[in-house]
Amino acid sequence: MDIKSRKKFFVTDFYKEMKNYKNLQYDSRKVEKGDVFVAMVGETVDGHDYIDKAIKNGATGIIISKEIEKREGIKYYLIENIRENIGEIASEFYCYPQKKLKVIGITGTNGKTTTTYILESLLGEKNVARIGTVEYKIGDEIIEAPNTTPEPIDIVKMCKKSVEKGLKYLVMEVSSHGLILGRVNMLEFDVAIFTNLTPDHLDFHKNMEEYYEAKKILFLKTKKNGVKIINTDDIYGKRYFEEFGGKSYGMKDADLVGVFKSENPSEIEINSKKIVTKLMGRYNLYNIMAGVSAGMGLGLNFEELIEKITLIEGVPGRFQMVDCKQEFAAVVDFAHTGDAMENILKTVVEMNFKKIITVFGCGGDRDVKKRSEMAKIAERYSDIVILTTDNPRTENIEKILEDSIKGFETKKYIVKKEREDGIGTAVKLAEKGDIILVLGKGHETYQIVGKTKYHFDDREILCREILKKNKNN
Repeated sequence: MDIKSRKKFFVTDFYKEMKNYKNLQYDSRKVEKGDVFVAMVGETVDGHDYIDKAIKNGATGIIISKEIEKREGIKYYLIENIRENIGEIASEFYCYPQKKLKVIGITGTNGKTTTTYILESLLGEKNVARIGTVEYKIGDEIIEAPNTTPEPIDIVKMCKKSVEKGLKYLVMEVSSHGLILGRVNMLEFDVAIFTNLTPDHLDFHKNMEEYYEAKKILFLKTKKNGVKIINTDDIYGKRYFEEFGGKSYGMKDADLVGVFKSENPSEIEINSKKIVTKLMGRYNLYNIMAGVSAGMGLGLNFEELIEKITLIEGVPGRFQMVDCKQEFAAVVDFAHTGDAMENILKTVVEMNFKKIITVFGCGGDRDVKKRSEMAKIAERYSDIVILTTDNPRTENIEKILEDSIKGFETKKYIVKKEREDGIGTAVKLAEKGDIILVLGKGHETYQIVGKTKYHFDDREILCREILKKNKNN
């Protein structure tokens, strides 16, 4: 059945009957009486295996993508490629709530999360729904974020809830996975932002060109009168700009030009306008310019946007200071790529601490090539490097550590298999005037070992180890 036929099939069947149902659900555990269960097929889970559970919980309609044994009293709707089409189906079911919002999508390797928080501040927290890596925030409601870019049904439902709460904007991170897997197929973006592209997720995309093509989808999903905002200091950004045009930002030859003046206090200039900001580092100048460019693209005044930048406090897990009354500085950051790590470390070097102690690990079941590169960068800018675990997932921890160690050229590193031990060792070694950087997990409050999530928060561990050291001293 081709796409045209499938659409016709749904118009005559499901679309005419959808008023008989309460909600769409792809998680059988959330199904209630009168709902439609969507049997999605994922990488490890097949929703068709949970149809009986969904029916038991009250589902009266089932959307399937393959022939199954049917039960009396239940309506079944067959469509191939559910994942590709479910966003459009959900939009029809919930009356296209996304069309009542200004939708801003941010893609790139680094800077997406910080840019969403900046935009939330610039557009007004009371006006913005925010979707991204740290959390989903719809008005005063916080929802745990299992994926950077949620499943299509969840996005449409959050749009509906945003409209009901009177919100005006949806600001969301759009990951390459989300683009390739069709999670935003039903959206048209009013503003599309590209931050940068550096090696990451190459276990999924195979090479940088494939990664580039994945990110490109965001611009193809932008409205004809929408605004494309591109970092043209990035080599891939230049390619996007040449193909799509739009508004550029960068440190030279751009519509919005930034100048980094000093680190502590953090002083910058944007189009010759001087700003003192609490967002530290050259890399945050790019995030700020992305946010200001988007605000201008939505019709906000440049001077007012700049004034708001001075009031932004920071982002959870992004250069987040941990203060437990210690004599040294301690910072937690989500940096988990070589480029992000280098940005953080360059910032810290300019702050003139006595010693830089860096704790990091590499994720399991992810791109192997970046492990040695991250070790090389940590060693280049740090006085002491403590190599430990991140989220090992199902991969052998010893293998991850071995891959990382290949990047070291000196012996100024320490290996601690347990992340808690790694953080504790850093605290023991830290002295007055030093800084500890704990990189890789940032805002995360868990560690994934095997297929199980355990509670683990770098900030909690740091504070506990610092208090222990203070007590012993």
